[in-house]
Amino acid sequence: MEFFIKERTKKVILFLVLVLSIFLITFQFTDTPKVWVDEGLWTNVAENLVANGTIGMQIEPGVSTPLGLLLSVGYPVIFPVAMSFSLFDIGIWQARLPMLVYMFLLVLSFFLFVKKLYDGFWPAIFSTLLLISFSPFYGNGRPVQGEVPGLVFLVLGTLALLYYEQSQFNSKKWAFLSGFLFGLSFSIKPIYLIVLGLSLLMTFILWIKKIENKKTLLFFILGILPPMVEWFFVQFYVSYSIEDIFGTYLSFASYFTSNHGSSLSTIQTISSNFFKFFTESTPILFVLLFTTISFSFWIRHFKKNGRVFSITEILIFIFIVINITGYLKGTGWYRYFFPSSILIYLFFPQAILTLSNFFTNNFLKRFVLVVPIVLVVFQFYHLVFLSDTSFVKNRLRNDELSLALSTVSSSQTVLFYRTVEAIVFLKSNNYFQYMSMEDFLEVGDKDALVNPTFDFIVSETGKDDSTFISCYNKKIVDRYHIFERKTSCKNN
Repeated sequence: MEFFIKERTKKVILFLVLVLSIFLITFQFTDTPKVWVDEGLWTNVAENLVANGTIGMQIEPGVSTPLGLLLSVGYPVIFPVAMSFSLFDIGIWQARLPMLVYMFLLVLSFFLFVKKLYDGFWPAIFSTLLLISFSPFYGNGRPVQGEVPGLVFLVLGTLALLYYEQSQFNSKKWAFLSGFLFGLSFSIKPIYLIVLGLSLLMTFILWIKKIENKKTLLFFILGILPPMVEWFFVQFYVSYSIEDIFGTYLSFASYFTSNHGSSLSTIQTISSNFFKFFTESTPILFVLLFTTISFSFWIRHFKKNGRVFSITEILIFIFIVINITGYLKGTGWYRYFFPSSILIYLFFPQAILTLSNFFTNNFLKRFVLVVPIVLVVFQFYHLVFLSDTSFVKNRLRNDELSLALSTVSSSQTVLFYRTVEAIVFLKSNNYFQYMSMEDFLEVGDKDALVNPTFDFIVSETGKDDSTFISCYNKKIVDRYHIFERKTSCKNN
């Protein structure tokens, strides 16, 4: 009876954690975070897929330009958003709905993977609590972008790899499924294609001697092929040379690992980013967690205190190291090591248990075991009150844009000038746009603001409007100017 009660209690705890995760994921998800350029690009691609049937960006009604090689978010993100638009019409909640599903899938995959890897309920629960209390999970998870979807398939692929490993690498089913899920992760963002691909290669090189039935690796490779073939045809439906394809993806790798737009040298960039891990809160937290996990691995390896390593632990650990190495050479934006700052939570609770066994003093044991509880409480407090996705702060940009554009009829034309993120709030396809990003993306007519005749114009507040302002009434909404053409000008 005692065992039955314990199992029932565990189920209740798991149920409550999952309910809490659903509440946190969906709380004010249409307002937080505010829409921004990257999300706007991918919602526009999905909207264009529904309206015009092509993977690209609409530049005028019925006309779109393909992104092709510049499409840095794959079909596992674009297709679900397009489907949501088809079913529920265009809007911010429709765009973010598939992202909420991905977030909840990541929560589930966290619990299932940790429970299977360490055969423990409590490490799995605390890993899940650490995930759902981590504020960047919401800032990077709710918008339409690829970080969380890529992590979902990475963790699920690693879970399937664990089952494959526990079959003594004999199960063709788990080999194929693991490869298939990793292939989906590859197809979502270049960071997963490059970093995860390199991590898998290094892991299997280290593990190849332990795989007696090496023929099953063929099924792993076969599993990768279907999602990657689909990715290839979606990504390159416009013909490109092999040289262009490789050149573009090498430039993506360079983009994520270079401090573009900065005058700093490579050494200065690495030094600047490295010192962030000792001077700024988010990197400092990562260092503390990574150090704890590394020390626990050292204990297990040299002190033989615990089970042997799993191939899945090595894979994720290598991924984290490569991701951080690339981050050190990059812009210093936390988003570029977000995957590692999430994956670290898979190991931390079990690392704490390993460290507690390392100490013989009961006080130290208890002190160490309290650390995950304290961290969960601190993260929840930060999430609710202090973070960029704080639950007590009102964010009005999305609502204000939606309200301002709700008055536009389907017969009226709108120009979005470098404001692609605002298009999702327009309830028609009767729009033109010009969009540019740094030196690698430019679509539409750059001179569209020269003697414009559009009924509405949505532009950045910093844009000089002196050439056409006499024909328009101006309204400021957050960081945008919304111009409505005057009746007197319409008649001319």
